[in-house]
Amino acid sequence: MTTSNPLTAEVRSVRTAAIWFAGLGFALTVLGTAILPLSGPGFTHALVSRFSLAAEAGLPPERMLEIAEQVRAFVVDGDGDTLPATVDGRSGFDASAVSHLADVRGIISRAKLVTGLLTALVTIWMFVSFMRKRRPDIGVALRAGAIIAVAIVGLAAVSAFADFERFFAAFHGLFFRSGTWTFAYDSLLIQTFPEQFWVTAGAAWATLTVLGAGVLEGLARLLMSTDKEPS
Repeated sequence: MTTSNPLTAEVRSVRTAAIWFAGLGFALTVLGTAILPLSGPGFTHALVSRFSLAAEAGLPPERMLEIAEQVRAFVVDGDGDTLPATVDGRSGFDASAVSHLADVRGIISRAKLVTGLLTALVTIWMFVSFMRKRRPDIGVALRAGAIIAVAIVGLAAVSAFADFERFFAAFHGLFFRSGTWTFAYDSLLIQTFPEQFWVTAGAAWATLTVLGAGVLEGLARLLMSTDKEPS
């Protein structure tokens, strides 16, 4: 009669946990990386050109693009300590709007840091696993990451299609205090970045995430096609 080695079982449990941790790391890396192309000036310019409410704001479209770039640089690049309170004789960004955008800047900064740390950790794990000839482990983690990433996108998409306003409110509720992220329809912030801007940005993020998940799955198949190591 044979009995299992407790140490071996414990090692296997740790190994399995590491695989799933790496999978989650791959998923979050893909989710975070998908945001990077959307935070550039080109993407903002394209969507603001298409969706900003320049006529309602009483500003020329070219001026709205300048304002949008100011906001993008403030939030993403950390340029400046504030935004103009008045723009061409009309109200611009009051204290509450600037405070909210500063909160967004902080979240983006922390998200970049977390994404970078996760990328470093899963890269180290991949290197160690590769050196120990555990390619199937890497393949399983990559596939798990792809599944998790697609599942998150799918859940977000279903929620958004079912009730976008409720989804938008729930999403903001995760990161911001109640009452700090709602603004009047005629505020410059809303007129520069109306709902359709965010719907399109969300769709672009989802598309890039799914493409990233596809890359993970492709790598997983490549690695898992190799012979598995003996147990």
